Amino acid sequence: MTTFIYPTVVAWMWSTNGWLTPGQDKHLNEVGFNDFAGSGIVHMTGGIAALVGAIAVGPRKGRFDAGTDVAEFDPHNMPLIVLGTFILWFGWYGFNCGYTLGLSSADAVKLAAVVAMNTTLSASSGGLMVLVLRKIIVGRYDVGGQCNGILAGLVSITAGCGNVECGSALIMGAVGGIIFEVASRVLKLVKVDDPIDAFAVHGAAGFWGVLAASLFDWGAGFDKYNGFQGGFGNAEDLSDPPNKDNLWKSGFIAAIVEVLVIIAWTGGMSAIILFPMRLLGILRAPDEIQDQGMDEAMHSPSKAYAGGSNGENGVI
Repeated sequence: MTTFIYPTVVAWMWSTNGWLTPGQDKHLNEVGFNDFAGSGIVHMTGGIAALVGAIAVGPRKGRFDAGTDVAEFDPHNMPLIVLGTFILWFGWYGFNCGYTLGLSSADAVKLAAVVAMNTTLSASSGGLMVLVLRKIIVGRYDVGGQCNGILAGLVSITAGCGNVECGSALIMGAVGGIIFEVASRVLKLVKVDDPIDAFAVHGAAGFWGVLAASLFDWGAGFDKYNGFQGGFGNAEDLSDPPNKDNLWKSGFIAAIVEVLVIIAWTGGMSAIILFPMRLLGILRAPDEIQDQGMDEAMHSPSKAYAGGSNGENGVI
């Protein structure tokens, strides 16, 4: 993945000579797609690979069997999930704002500020949307679901964080939360076991983020298109970016090409690598190890948590 599949996507779409690199006349079109920090190039690439991986590995033993207590597959440590979510959220400002590639001018500073605000708003609306949806659906507040909703909001804004208004960022994050929830439930419905919802968060929300970056481009409507290359790249005033060709010709079609290429390349190459590994029996933990538990069978010490209030099974 890190040696061949992902670098190829980056070379095609972010390098100066990539055949899908935006803003070059010899490539897809004059403006091309807009994927500022990688909703598609980074997150969707990982999400598609995760989907293929989940299908290749197959469900954990008993995951979808009749009569199985679904609580056995619940996350075991919610504080660590929340902590991990906040670490990720904090790190997102590094690579979203960092894609300004410098703070040497007033415009670059303004861009970084816009990116930071949009990142915050989209993450917040995505998390709140999933929290509300699951309260309506299951009647309880699902903190784990809210954490994944935050990440879905972050993924949704990553492509467009530098070329959308703050109100648009709120909508993009909320829609990203809905898309995450739908994708997560659909995978369970078709019995694909994705334990951390990697596809729903990164693949499905990444797909939406690439399209949304074009659809919400500075709120200008479908008859105008700016994108990062045509907007911030040369704009003296960020509130008045230069308009390029219409959305459907310059932005949205190029975004569709981007996501289709990512699906075909990443999905195809992941399948070529992972399915033979499954057939060789080296991809999946044997049932007896799953029954015993990976900590007990493979790790030293054999318990993730030593000690506890009752001293039983290492449970705190």
